Amino acid sequence: MEVKSPLTTGGMIIAFAVITGIVIGLLFGALGTLVALILIPVVIFLVLYLIWAPHGIFAFFLEEGYAKIIMEGNSFYDMHIKRKGKYLIDNYDVVDEGSGWPRKKLPFTIFGMVPYLWPFRKVYTYNQRWVKFKDGVKEKREEVLDHVIIMPYVYGVEVRAAETLGKIPIDIMMEVETEIFNPYKAMFQIKDWNAAMTSWVEGASRDFVSKNTYEQIIRGELSESLKEHIIEKVGKTLKQYGVKINNMAVIQVVPSNIEYEKATQQRIIEERKKEATIVKAEADAQKEAIARMGSALQMVASATGQTVEKLNKELEANPSALHTKYKEQFTVAMDLVNRNMAIDGKAYFEMNMPNNTSGGGTDFSNMLGAIIAANKIIEQQKKEPSKSDPPSSKGEKVYTRQEIDDLIAWGKKQRKQ
Repeated sequence: MEVKSPLTTGGMIIAFAVITGIVIGLLFGALGTLVALILIPVVIFLVLYLIWAPHGIFAFFLEEGYAKIIMEGNSFYDMHIKRKGKYLIDNYDVVDEGSGWPRKKLPFTIFGMVPYLWPFRKVYTYNQRWVKFKDGVKEKREEVLDHVIIMPYVYGVEVRAAETLGKIPIDIMMEVETEIFNPYKAMFQIKDWNAAMTSWVEGASRDFVSKNTYEQIIRGELSESLKEHIIEKVGKTLKQYGVKINNMAVIQVVPSNIEYEKATQQRIIEERKKEATIVKAEADAQKEAIARMGSALQMVASATGQTVEKLNKELEANPSALHTKYKEQFTVAMDLVNRNMAIDGKAYFEMNMPNNTSGGGTDFSNMLGAIIAANKIIEQQKKEPSKSDPPSSKGEKVYTRQEIDDLIAWGKKQRKQ
């Protein structure tokens, strides 16, 4: 079945309405004529509004964020826009409300519809090609447009086989946000502004890539510098044609050669593993340092009669002053803690000392004696010697249970003194 054009469809509807009106007038006299005179204009308006205007026939609609260009013959005649917070001035610049520029005369509208002398004047149409990236996949688009977009819009730009400083080819995917601020210049002072913009961005990108190393670019270290380079180089030229670059972003950078890509991915994996190892080592070192200091604080607290909480507050307030105040105690305590960080290279022991009830605090020698005893107990438990064990080749003494008890008793004796 043949699809009729909007002009033909609307014409047939109007013709049918006119014939119907004539018939009604003949059948019902004056009353029928009155009905026909009301019916025919209503049908014509509905055809214009619903069928013809959407296709630019005798009228057109202004859409939010777009400009419509009116041609008379093959020449520019006029332009109208619709964008909230913006208006058109006489040189066809789109400016902000309140900017102070004289406003261009607004068109006559009926319910948002702008009538004009079609077919002597027509809405300008043109063919546009552009690229979009969706989930990292390039999409080529092409469409015949009857409007000019004056709101920000993001276009994709792909640069293939751009050679780095070391002659390594890479592919770059970028998104460039542009905004047309003078539709007349964009449409009539340059042929296909979008193709020109794409070409200029590609050229500026190749120039930038050629001056930097593969490693710097592939790691994304220069994305911001590339952005500034393109906006500076391309933005100035593009503004001459009524278009500005608001922003741009690098979506993807990959080697053009598959072998380079595999090698790069492997290198990135190895670097990530190395970074993870370093972070873990730093975390372990910090954890161990905290553990050592915690044990040392407990020992110093026992030696000085202070609470761990109080020493912690002094440590946070002035670490140097605390160390100077209890220099000897900290030196001994840290030495003992370091000697006992032996289990898995991280373990530490905790000392709980009874307070001196004689009123003079806990004597440091008391702590020292008990710590020595505890040290030997830990060593004894780690070795767990049996009767068949040979003597230590290094001449280290293995303490018996009786000797350990004697050491603990010595610590208690020191406390009583």
